[in-house]
Amino acid sequence: MKKKILITILFFTVSITFGQDKIITRKFTTTQVEKIDFTKIYNKKTGKKIKKDDFIKIVGNNPNLQLEEIIGVDGKIDKYLVNLSKKSNSTINNRKNVIVKGELFPNFIAQTINKRKIELNKLRGKIVILRFELEANSFRFKKQEIKQIDNLINKVKNKREKVKAIIFFASNELDIKKGFDLTNSNFELIPNGLNFQEKFSITRFPTTIVIDENGKLVEYYNFIDDMNLNNLITE
Repeated sequence: MKKKILITILFFTVSITFGQDKIITRKFTTTQVEKIDFTKIYNKKTGKKIKKDDFIKIVGNNPNLQLEEIIGVDGKIDKYLVNLSKKSNSTINNRKNVIVKGELFPNFIAQTINKRKIELNKLRGKIVILRFELEANSFRFKKQEIKQIDNLINKVKNKREKVKAIIFFASNELDIKKGFDLTNSNFELIPNGLNFQEKFSITRFPTTIVIDENGKLVEYYNFIDDMNLNNLITE
């Protein structure tokens, strides 16, 4: 994913600053702070690693420098690619690789607030519901819609064997534990999911996705009333 050094995106105020120790950080209003790992910065054209001192000089000479983030299966940054082309500073749509209906949904490995690991590829045979939310303690968290989805899941016979429900929050673990007060919910909660949201090209919040038993994307649901889980489940 490409970013300018100073940008506003997805309701987050993002800035990259240099401290005296030359550490670059991106500060999010959701209390998330991500440090850029200098060992992961590469020249996009040559594929060669860029040394820390050289990168700092490059940023100093080019305040509009864009970084392309390569996000791994675990939601962490594998690489930062630097495009040194003079034509690389125009604004680009970072979420252009949208997953379409019928496509195999990319595998992911994520850890819940209860320290359980979830791997999508290991959920084959189940209907998987992915919900993407921003802050767990704000108006953007639509509890009523979560309740609606829970009600649909509860109507499924042997639901634990047939359905897996997951919410990716941009919020940290503490905020989720404070904000998510729905008891007996079927959803597993993933904290700090901003990179997953970017990896899967999610631009609308909340977004609800259903993946079929073969791992393929069924639909993006804007209205929960359109979701019929029983019709999707193979007996």
